Amino acid sequence: MELMPIRPKIVDYALFPRVAPVNEPTAFVMNGVGIETALEKNTTYRVRFLPQEEIATAKTLCIGDDGCYPEITVQSDDKGILHFTYTLPREEIYTFRLLKENGDRVADCKVFAAAEDLRNRIPMRGNTHCHVCCSVDGHEDPVIAAALYRQAGYDYLAITDHHKTDGSVYAIEHTKELPMEMALYYGEEVHVPNAYIHAINVGALLEDKIGLDAYYHRHEAEVNAIVTATAKEYADKLPAGVEPLDFAWRKWIADTIHQNGGIAIAAHPFWEYDANNTSNAMLRYMMQTKLFDAVEIIHGQDDPDCTDANRQVAFWNDLRAQGIFLPVVGVDDAHRRVHNWDYASDFNKAYTIIFAENKEMGGFAEAIRGGYSVAVTHRAGMVGDVVGTYRLTVFAIFLLENYFPFHDELCFEEGRAIKGAYLGNERDRALLGVINGRVADFTAKFFGWTEK
Repeated sequence: MELMPIRPKIVDYALFPRVAPVNEPTAFVMNGVGIETALEKNTTYRVRFLPQEEIATAKTLCIGDDGCYPEITVQSDDKGILHFTYTLPREEIYTFRLLKENGDRVADCKVFAAAEDLRNRIPMRGNTHCHVCCSVDGHEDPVIAAALYRQAGYDYLAITDHHKTDGSVYAIEHTKELPMEMALYYGEEVHVPNAYIHAINVGALLEDKIGLDAYYHRHEAEVNAIVTATAKEYADKLPAGVEPLDFAWRKWIADTIHQNGGIAIAAHPFWEYDANNTSNAMLRYMMQTKLFDAVEIIHGQDDPDCTDANRQVAFWNDLRAQGIFLPVVGVDDAHRRVHNWDYASDFNKAYTIIFAENKEMGGFAEAIRGGYSVAVTHRAGMVGDVVGTYRLTVFAIFLLENYFPFHDELCFEEGRAIKGAYLGNERDRALLGVINGRVADFTAKFFGWTEK
């Protein structure tokens, strides 16, 4: 009986690195994984290099003719491993097509060639807007929530409870002795002086580790005076449709976050409560002046009546076409991580991938402010929708297909052990010590320029 050919999967062949610098010779190593796909020893193979954005049909006018692409001949060693050096000339995705000497195809593996500004940046999947039991409408212990995000493959998390930093402070304080690779940042969803202005504070702590809401209530007269003065100062300077007091409150929020080392994010600007959370004129002005560092463009809430993400993406694209750019984030805004509440959990339905030089708060902030982020919708078993600049979207899609499946497998085990160690399981605490660094090791191997 003739069997249908099975297309090799990314788990069948190992090729490292999978990200290479543009226009520099890069040493690659390739082999089959396991006996089914093992390469023959001391055998001649051919490696053909197909750039994704330059199709062969433009040269040959014949679909499927890849013979015009460059290739090299490589000899496997006595372990069936290929070693070769190649220079990728432009930033894009390349398919490395492995062929037998007679031309029979063995496997396709994709590699991304990255320009200089991406050198030494690593992708980090994370969330900057979620709630735990410290929120009036949130659930779950902060550390358990963080552990569940790590199980889902998250590299960083900011818990942002309504009106307070308590959840994020608790999570950081109760995991600081655990050997783990996940980064936790201080966070808060800010609603001052009332709940209609929504803003996300990542990283800023004020006196006694409090957030902006608590600070406002401690210094109400002082803050009100600052906001009133700002509204008066800008009253004749603001564009039509931007109400001075509304602007003044947002400016105080952003300025206070920045003065205390944090990142200010405009939260779900078109979320509806009778009307948009932020007026179109205000959002345009905030993006134009970069009052905030980023804007939530996608979130996990998928109620049929919740259409704001679509409108936010369209608005952001329109402003980009006019030369106005503000970095984007995607968030799940989850209030619970499991599906047993009175409405379905939004956990892991959207997230942000940043390209950061390190996982510390400073590295996160630099990546966001520099525009090195994309917003992503999560779809189980599929690459979700990615929103961002074209080049980072291409890079993110490549990583979602080739990097994150392996990365997430390693994260899952760490997340389970974090939860167990926090709850007092000594075996899980010991396991964390054993597996600590595995994600960094894999990342260093995947990214040829990344040191452990």
